[in-house]
Amino acid sequence: MPFCLALNVLYRPTRSVLETLSIFSLLTCTTSAVSAQIVYAAAYDQNTGQEILLKVNLSTCEFCAVAPPSPNIGGIDVVFLPDGSQLHIEGVTINGLKRLSPPPVLNLLWQTNTSETWYGGELASNGLVYLAGVQGLGAFNPANNTLVYLGNWPSSFAYVDNLFYLNGILYGTMSDINGLPYLIQIDVNNPGQSIIVGPLFTQFAAEGGIWNGVNGVFNIDINTDISFYDPVTGTNSLVCDMPSNLIIVGLSFPPPGLAEYDCICTTNAGVLPAAGPFNVCTNSTLDFPAATQTNLDPNDVLQYVLFSNLADTAGSIVATSATTSFVFDSATMQTGITYYIAAMAGDELNGNVDLDDPCLDFSNALQVVWRPLPSVLLSLSGGNGNLCPGACSTIDVALTGTSPFVLTYLTPFGSETVTFATNSGTFEVCVPLGTSTGPLEVQATALTDAWCTCQ
Repeated sequence: MPFCLALNVLYRPTRSVLETLSIFSLLTCTTSAVSAQIVYAAAYDQNTGQEILLKVNLSTCEFCAVAPPSPNIGGIDVVFLPDGSQLHIEGVTINGLKRLSPPPVLNLLWQTNTSETWYGGELASNGLVYLAGVQGLGAFNPANNTLVYLGNWPSSFAYVDNLFYLNGILYGTMSDINGLPYLIQIDVNNPGQSIIVGPLFTQFAAEGGIWNGVNGVFNIDINTDISFYDPVTGTNSLVCDMPSNLIIVGLSFPPPGLAEYDCICTTNAGVLPAAGPFNVCTNSTLDFPAATQTNLDPNDVLQYVLFSNLADTAGSIVATSATTSFVFDSATMQTGITYYIAAMAGDELNGNVDLDDPCLDFSNALQVVWRPLPSVLLSLSGGNGNLCPGACSTIDVALTGTSPFVLTYLTPFGSETVTFATNSGTFEVCVPLGTSTGPLEVQATALTDAWCTCQ
């Protein structure tokens, strides 16, 4: 009776575990909505030495310039008027008051020399802008660009810095001869009858407003951040942590009905050099060229994003990287669909780009498709699994992936390679004459399809 061989089809994965499957084996590889509360601010940028006009969303603390830098921007205070123009207060007598056209142009519409040094202003419901000066109170009429001096402060006042309304009453910040700040209540009909209400927390850039349902005073604290004073609790709490290079000198809430001004943005995520489309295997790293022609503000960062929707880049980000590479993550990514990569630039927030930055910018996009690794299923075609020396048996092959395929397999008699133009096929395994009795193992060692290689 001849000595015959029992045929087993074997796959050994690349991992150290040895797995033997009788008859067949599967080869796989695993290698909250907040409404905007807008305030405008005149500020000095210590990094550039320029005066800028900012828009700050107090609800999110996002901010941006609404006009190019201009020496006409007030060095002490700014008051937005109902037509969008602004009264800028310089704190000097020469050209101490300037009226500029609405952003972003800021053309000089009117200016005046005065005998009074003005430090702050506030728009009243009667359409006038009340002005706090060294000696007394003034009023500017935007309807005809006229300035009227209303009267001197009481002799006990040193100088008044800012004016603001709180619950319909006009208040001011005043410093005494020792530089200590006090809250004063303004009598617009007779400024000499204005009174000191009590000590105050600040004297800089004060503006009355509502925060979390509380009537209080927005102000600039010692760190040049925007804070809010609650007169009921007597606490001054941080609202927005502003960059230290920005010295805010004046705050102004827009009058009712004034449309919000657009940002003037200099942030530029640049251009990704032409490349791709990329077809990347799930066991490989996607590498792509770095962005060029970028322009980042001092508080900006540049990152790269992988996203799925060209019409909603920020809303469809699936991965972010500080480098020009991505790896496949089966928890968040799918194979066979088109993704896009782009550079992204914006304000830094906890080490990443702030997606709420009004000047958020994206580069052009490059296409990428993650390709799955191919797999193969080997099975014995008919017979009882026993072969005698000199005999052959047919192995059925079922493939997944994109044709063509190249399969490499190993038997005790050597390694062989076979190609398939479609997702199925066969190959023969033959036992040489003189082979000893024992199991015949067929091991799939590598499989390559049109995109990827599984080993």
